[in-house]
Amino acid sequence: MNIFEKAAELEKQNIAFALVTIIKSEGSTPRSQAKMIVLADGSTFGTVGGGIAEHTAIQRACELIGTGKNDVMEISLSISDGHHCGGAVELFIEIIPPAKRLILIGGGHVNLEIARLASACSFFIELVETRPEFGTKERFPWVSLFHLGATVDEALASVEIDEDCALIIATHNLDKQFLEQVITSPARYIGMLGSRTKVNGYKRSLKEIKTNPFERFYSPLGLDIGSETPNQIAVGAVAELLMVLNNKTGKSLRDKAENLVVVRGAGDLATGVIHRLHRAGYRVLALETNQPTTIRRTVAFSEAVYEGAVEVEGVICRRGDSTRAAKSIMDSGSVALLVDPKGESIATMAPMVVVDAIMAKRNMGTKRTMAPFVVALGPGFNAPQDCHVVVETQRGHDLGRLITQGAAVANTGIPGTIEGYSAERVIHSPVAGRFTGKAKITDHVVKDQIIALVGDVEVPATIDGVLRGLLHDDLIVTAGFKIADIDPRSASDYCQTMSDKARAIGGAVLEAIDGFHAKR
Repeated sequence: MNIFEKAAELEKQNIAFALVTIIKSEGSTPRSQAKMIVLADGSTFGTVGGGIAEHTAIQRACELIGTGKNDVMEISLSISDGHHCGGAVELFIEIIPPAKRLILIGGGHVNLEIARLASACSFFIELVETRPEFGTKERFPWVSLFHLGATVDEALASVEIDEDCALIIATHNLDKQFLEQVITSPARYIGMLGSRTKVNGYKRSLKEIKTNPFERFYSPLGLDIGSETPNQIAVGAVAELLMVLNNKTGKSLRDKAENLVVVRGAGDLATGVIHRLHRAGYRVLALETNQPTTIRRTVAFSEAVYEGAVEVEGVICRRGDSTRAAKSIMDSGSVALLVDPKGESIATMAPMVVVDAIMAKRNMGTKRTMAPFVVALGPGFNAPQDCHVVVETQRGHDLGRLITQGAAVANTGIPGTIEGYSAERVIHSPVAGRFTGKAKITDHVVKDQIIALVGDVEVPATIDGVLRGLLHDDLIVTAGFKIADIDPRSASDYCQTMSDKARAIGGAVLEAIDGFHAKR
């Protein structure tokens, strides 16, 4: 058996493996062209030359099989390290993952069509039946494993159910009995054919199994596409199955494109907007400068500019280097961020909604014509001339109010009051120069404690409290620039969560956008 026959056999058995290939060799090496198969337990078929190079490749391949990722390794066969060759090899380790497992319970007309379609979608299919004549290779040529038994228990005895597999129940009259056996299994997806009345009856009878035994239960089966025939039901079922296993929304691709919101700015208030929109199911792309000056950095997606990725209250934002990368990031379920202060990517991305959340107290170039619906936060904008809706950002009675005619309240320059402190809690640079922090966010500080330097000038704390915000080191600031924020409530955990103001503004923007889509 050659290596390709072995690979085909493993794929037929749905066993994950790594294919290690020498793609480059220099100098004296045991082999210049070779392939080797590595299984998860470290066993091999073939060789890439033996010795420490092969041993290293096997170890790395075993690590990668669990991740499903490929890798390239460069290994030097140095004579000083005990090798006799002195050359070097470059290896490509390609992971061949197992196909997704679909266990069909019942060999009737609907599962027959589901098997036909799921096979074309590269599922590894198994069939469970109590009727031998319905569980044959002639009837189901797409099935790789058959689990047959005279009773429900006997039919399920040889079935291995794990968190990576999916189950679909469509039997002649044993749905409830099979459901009782598998509902508490770790299967990622459990689907069942049946009417809503039938399903609700089953749920009532099984509700005592655990608090929520139906969190992975999908019944009636399939997406709502008006299915009537077994073929149509199969299309809806496999579509729903792929949606769940791939963590997708099932939305029309047209609606997916319309679901995109571009938010200019990713500071702490903008993060409140982005976070709320992402949680509500919108795809969000944030645009930032190449050196954000957010001081509440622990709750701002703008930190992704410096760190590459940041997480705020369970939502991850990742920086991309192109619009293509941004789309991939959003497809993976994260918020995307691009360094694009002028918003040049907006035309390319063609979003349905643009939100100006720069909070510059003036318009930095946002226009009503940028998208079908444009929202702007705070002063500096006038609706409907500059945008469709302005959101009031001043604390007080009107915080979060949607304005369709006119502007938000003009900037007063006075921070909101916390524990009786207003202007005192926000610290501005006394001079122009390079900023260097001497404390860190979440530190408890006391009045007159030195918390930063601007050039050689010391900057003291103005009040006692927790340092809630602090500028990034090495940024060049002007005199009067906001560089720190002290929270007199002395609650360090507030540094890790968004403010009430950010949440209120985020809710207002979500209301405006949902209202726009509802009208459309």
